[in-house]
Amino acid sequence: MTSSSGNTLSPAAAELGINMRKFSNDPLLLRLDMATYAFYKNLEDETDKKLMEIVARAANVNVNTRYARKKELKNYKQPGHDENTRNVRIKYRTCEENLLQSGTFDPVWGLKWLLSFVVLVDMPVLNSVDVSRLCELTEQWLDALVQKDIHEIADYILQLKELLQVARVELVCLRTLCEKLPGQFNNACSLLFGGDLKRVYVDSYLPKWAAELRARDTLDNQGQPVGKAGEESDSLVGGISRMSMTDAQECVAGIVPLGTKSQNRGSYDLRVQSIGSTTDVDSGLIPIQVCIFDRQQMKEQGEELTLFLEQSTAVDIRVGFTIEATLYRLDNGRHFIDSVTMVWPSYAPLDYSDIF
Repeated sequence: MTSSSGNTLSPAAAELGINMRKFSNDPLLLRLDMATYAFYKNLEDETDKKLMEIVARAANVNVNTRYARKKELKNYKQPGHDENTRNVRIKYRTCEENLLQSGTFDPVWGLKWLLSFVVLVDMPVLNSVDVSRLCELTEQWLDALVQKDIHEIADYILQLKELLQVARVELVCLRTLCEKLPGQFNNACSLLFGGDLKRVYVDSYLPKWAAELRARDTLDNQGQPVGKAGEESDSLVGGISRMSMTDAQECVAGIVPLGTKSQNRGSYDLRVQSIGSTTDVDSGLIPIQVCIFDRQQMKEQGEELTLFLEQSTAVDIRVGFTIEATLYRLDNGRHFIDSVTMVWPSYAPLDYSDIF
């Protein structure tokens, strides 16, 4: 996305009634900053303000630490402050040029980054209420940018809103999924056939954001624990899996012989290709077709394989999700996973770490 001070509007901007001349001399980053800050200041709810502080990062804007000082922005375009106005424009144009060189000054990329890396890693906000409100605020903010005649946003508005619709569904699924993976069958294989559970018998791989939210969800509004005293998670007791050897053997009975050996193939990004509509005849599990994904090249490496999940876990899987996990191959040709460290939504720009 680049600034434009010409006299030609795109069809999308013209259809939305954009008046491009209104900010014709201002850098795009400056217009985004001013419009975003105005939207933020009009919010009354403190929770909305905190969410908006996160949302603003999609436009490379920080509503609390702006690129120019408060006094400089207050005097911007005011009579008698021509030099100040020039200096502010120079500051924002310089920052904008740096962002353009980094490849991150793009509205679609920015929203994908916000709805993946930011809300999953940097600033975990995910419960169903937070997700719904964050997406709603983002849509209102995008509309506000268009109303402020920022025609560069108008060019992408349909694509941005479609992305928000996908995120509304996928982010809620991710929260649930990260609590469930790798699933009982994969846990049983790990425990019996040489995975991480067999080595340490400890589930220490819950993603950081999911662990933080699990802890937060056990407290009431006053920060006090909820539930019965001493009550433990259904799946964990002090971080140790409840699954016993007997449970694990029953889970794999008729599917994997107990003497089976496994090979640790290493940690991979596994991109979901398809989800079985019916259970596998032999195992009674849902087959999930995945491929090994190369995030540096942002493409599949070509190898496809099948994982198996319980119906209660598979229901939250979506095509395009990327699962970070350790992959194992059993002697009978089946694969299983453990050490699931992250699940990314379908739109996540996973090459982000290579930009810097």
